[in-house]
This record gives sequence, C-alpha cells and structure tokens, in this order.
Amino acid sequence: MRQTIGGVLPVIPTPFRDGEFDPESFQRLLDHMLDDVDGYTLLGSTGEAPSLTVAERLAVAEAAIAMTPAGKKVVVGVTSTSIADTVELARHAEAHGAAAVLCAAPFYFENTPTGLLAFMRELDAAIGIELVLYDNPAATKTKIAAADVVAWATVLENLSTVKLTDHDLDKVAIWHQAGLRVIGGDDPILFEYLDAGVDGTMMIAPAVFPAAFREVWQRVGRGDREGAFDVFSREILPFVHVFGIGREIATTKALLADVGIFASGETRAPLEPVSTHRREILRYAFDAANGETERRLATAAGGTV
Repeated sequence: MRQTIGGVLPVIPTPFRDGEFDPESFQRLLDHMLDDVDGYTLLGSTGEAPSLTVAERLAVAEAAIAMTPAGKKVVVGVTSTSIADTVELARHAEAHGAAAVLCAAPFYFENTPTGLLAFMRELDAAIGIELVLYDNPAATKTKIAAADVVAWATVLENLSTVKLTDHDLDKVAIWHQAGLRVIGGDDPILFEYLDAGVDGTMMIAPAVFPAAFREVWQRVGRGDREGAFDVFSREILPFVHVFGIGREIATTKALLADVGIFASGETRAPLEPVSTHRREILRYAFDAANGETERRLATAAGGTV
C-alpha cells in the first residue's frame, strides 16, 4: 500500500477537567502546535488510553478528529487486551477520518510471534487505513524481533510503518531495507532516533515545543546534523531533562496547565499529580527553552533580544 505516515506527529496528553474530556483545552493545544506539525497521535500511552473506557476512547477520538483541520493527519491508538475492542476502536477511527491506527501488542498474556500475528491479522482485515505497529517493550513486556515484523509486513496489507520505542536502533536499518517506515517514539533518546534516520517522530516534545522541533526536523532533513543538535540542545533538551522518565504524562499535563494551555493537569489513577516543586522546575525549563528560541529567531531576523 502507499505509505502515508511520517513527519512530526507528536503524541499528546488527553486533557481532563473534573474527570471528563476537556475539548476547550484540547483546542488550545491544537492551536499551540498545529502550525508546526504534520498532525498528531491520539490515545496512545501519553493519552492515557489504558485508563479510559472504550466508550470514552470513541468519544475522544470522534471529538478530536472533528476539531482537526483538513491536511493534518490524526493517528489513533487502538491498543487493547481485547481484539474485539481493538477492532471497534480502529473501525471507528477510520470512519471518522483517521489517517492511521497505532497498535501495540496486547499486554496481559504472554505474547508469541504466532499469537501476535494472529491478533494483528484480525485488526488488519478490519480496516482500510494504515496500521502502525507500536514496538513498545516497556509497556507490553513483549520484545518484538525485527525479522518478525519484516515477515508480518508481507501478509498484513496495511502494515508499512513501525513506531519504535525500543532502544534497539539497529531495527531502523533492518526495517528500512525491507521497505518499512520507522517512527521514533521515546523522548529520552530523541536525537538518537533522528540521527538513525527515522521517517518521523511520535513523541511528547514536539507538542510542547512545536516550532523548535520543526526547525530541528528540517535541519536533520537537510543533512545539517550539527545545526539540528545545536537547536535541540538549547531549545528542547532542557525540558526533556526534567520531565521525568516514567512520569512524563503527569509532568507534561502539569506544565501545559501552568502555561495556560490546559485548564487542569488532571490525570487518571494510577498516575499521581505533580508536586508544586516539580511544576516550578518544569516551568523554569520551559521558559529557558523558549527564551533560546526567541533569541534564535530574533538573530535570524537581524534583531536583538
């Protein structure tokens, strides 16, 4: 099938207010980032999909896609321990205009390559849009071999892209050689993915710093690795250093609330709220990074800050 998924597609947190999806906050997030990204990824790990009911996930996907202007791709996470729920979520996403669905291995019973292929076959047969396989061993407790994915792509009609959260970057070259696209998916090694030649990103940082990340992405595309790293290290890395591995959902939501994009930093249990002290550090990193972006843009325009 024609490959369509790539570029900057940040994973985004689901805003809640008094326990419910908050469309006003979601709209502010879209306004904040859409000019500088190719679309976004909804209801993945960052979107707290495992903590939402199927009915909630359907409602959020429908509302979000309806709020998204034409020309911006929406990838909807459909991971579940139930293949029936996965298929329902995927068909609904396709019916409402999603460009692709993102699916990781089911995460309760032990997975085997044969069993996982059977799961993905059912999903693949139910849809007519792109299936992005989510290689996320930390969350699924499943190590996926690069060779297995190459074999699966020969029988799954809609599989041509893999989101790689695994840190085994040798997979990038293997999958590229097989004609697959690879999307980098873990912020703590963000620049390593870019340096490995991924075809896109599904991470949090581009949602927080969309203009800075777009500059990094474009410089990488031009082969300016040194310039890309310079912008990345000054304008994005301060935040990545402090948002906390394993705590990035709560910290990102707290920051978005602190800067006025989200009305609330609410999370669903079992995630814990962020302390006032961590909010202060996050805001310091955010302001420092944005200050560097402002200085770069002013210099490029021939002005001073």
